Amino acid sequence: MPVSGLLLRPYHPSDFEALLAMDQVCFPKTIAYGRGELKSYLRSEGSRCIVAEMAGTVAGFILTERAAEIAHIVTLDVLESFRRQSVGSSLLEAAEQDAASLGVTLMYLETATMNKAAIALWKRHGYREAATIENYYGRGQNAFEMQKLLR
Repeated sequence: MPVSGLLLRPYHPSDFEALLAMDQVCFPKTIAYGRGELKSYLRSEGSRCIVAEMAGTVAGFILTERAAEIAHIVTLDVLESFRRQSVGSSLLEAAEQDAASLGVTLMYLETATMNKAAIALWKRHGYREAATIENYYGRGQNAFEMQKLLR
């Protein structure tokens, strides 16, 4: 469903500082990506990043990486002031459509087992828990691997 005033566009290197800052506020320090790690993901072969803007402000982004028929959702970030406005859903749907157009048949991600809001979002979009990864985010901080088949 289109969101009024939402612009989805490809990542541009001039977005980097805004995306880095956003990831730092969207996730705990132990989970958020550092400068080098985020740059590495953005520059990697098969990387795709879609940026969401509302009223001229970067509201969110989704970063994926693709290898053959499988795509990994590296991160989906939406600033708190833009949540519950379908920004995350719009980014996810755009990334899935983009991946499918490139021949991807399976998308997967990791999410903290305690992050109920994120798990609910992923499930609403058809993702299912495929495995539990112990200590993924550090000692005692487990993650679900969630997957979705793209049609």
